[in-house]
Amino acid sequence: MRITRICSTDSYYDVRTDKNQPSFGIANSGKLKTLFTYGLPCMYTGVEMVDPRRVQRLINNNAFEAPVSQVLQTMKPFEKSITDIEFQVYKIIKGVAKLHPDKNLQQILKLITPSYSAKLKKEQRPILQQISETAKELPEDYQYRFQHFMSETEDKINEKPICLPFSSYEFKYKLDKIREDIMQNASPKAGRVMDKLVLEASRLTDETDVKTMETQQQIMKFLKIILKSSVLKKNEQLKTLINESQKRLNYERFFMPFSRKSFIYDLNNLIEPVPDKELKEKLRNLAISLPTSRESVPAYIMKFSREPSWKIAYRILWPNMASVEHIHPQSKGGVDEMRNFGGAGTRVNAERGNIDFTEQVERIPETAENSQKYVDGLIGLVKRGIFRKTGVKTDYVDEFCKTVYEESSGKVCLDSSELQEHRQKGAMLLKILGALNLQ
Repeated sequence: MRITRICSTDSYYDVRTDKNQPSFGIANSGKLKTLFTYGLPCMYTGVEMVDPRRVQRLINNNAFEAPVSQVLQTMKPFEKSITDIEFQVYKIIKGVAKLHPDKNLQQILKLITPSYSAKLKKEQRPILQQISETAKELPEDYQYRFQHFMSETEDKINEKPICLPFSSYEFKYKLDKIREDIMQNASPKAGRVMDKLVLEASRLTDETDVKTMETQQQIMKFLKIILKSSVLKKNEQLKTLINESQKRLNYERFFMPFSRKSFIYDLNNLIEPVPDKELKEKLRNLAISLPTSRESVPAYIMKFSREPSWKIAYRILWPNMASVEHIHPQSKGGVDEMRNFGGAGTRVNAERGNIDFTEQVERIPETAENSQKYVDGLIGLVKRGIFRKTGVKTDYVDEFCKTVYEESSGKVCLDSSELQEHRQKGAMLLKILGALNLQ
């Protein structure tokens, strides 16, 4: 029976394309990426990983824009890789799809938005109330600004029109995010349009005041002209961004959905000059405790109900899409070589950041067990001839085991003895064949 174990050091044996598609962003990892086609488990969670290139092909073929009944059939092979809050949302989508099979993913989420909006407000209100109560300790000269800020927040939550000052930094940031989305599935023409829009937007000055207002309004009008005469003229994200920005420049009221991230950013800016550090920390911690799409189903649904159908499907699959993991962090000198590569789901890889592998093992105690599953998966591919077919050397399995052992300070020992047995059988078979040829 094979055992993966936490052990002491003396007991170890010797062993983004121009389409901005999900990218590993790592040189020299091409061979490992080819193995992700075969459903390897994540070395941290043990969940079977999704090949990002397969998802990208589906996006390119508009597979996720079809009616939800077809989309669910497309996503069925990935179901065992959908986990956590995404799995909860996926189940809700499947339930609603039974009643509305002809609607697309975006329309399905919009159907349930009213009920989940009410649920999200129920989660948000006690925290916002705590923030308001705590803010009573702010110096008097901050009280008016804070009350205005909270009044504006209340209007956003209740979907009332508000008047916001224009921010060129925010506009450029949002335009860049939209560009990333569009380039997932862009034609060369669409790419050129986005290049024009980004170039024109770069002329927007950082400051918005009496001197710059007219020029910014002219730039926004020109952006609208470019969009109207382009292949992207029906893109809702671009139309909404430009229309809202024009209204902000003209001091007109419009509907702006509540955003947790924006709320935290704006609150932090408001209280930054406050001398009471303890009070600031208390307010920041309360703001951070607002429900996120990572932990709250209503927050997830409200966040992605405004996204196109392909992105909703992509985000459901994203957490367990395969990514190349530097076992020794690259930012801390980890090499771009196979011996330092593992396979991990995108979310757990991103959450690790650049912390040491020893700390990662402490954060996720199942790493030892699941890294063994990863090794077993690799050995299975060796036996099937996939390593030979893809040109990956079987030495990678030994190197992975050794690196994990060393980077965990000898705590994680992985068993690759099955690979050694396979090699021995192969060598014996070659010996027999050689002897037969001699006869």
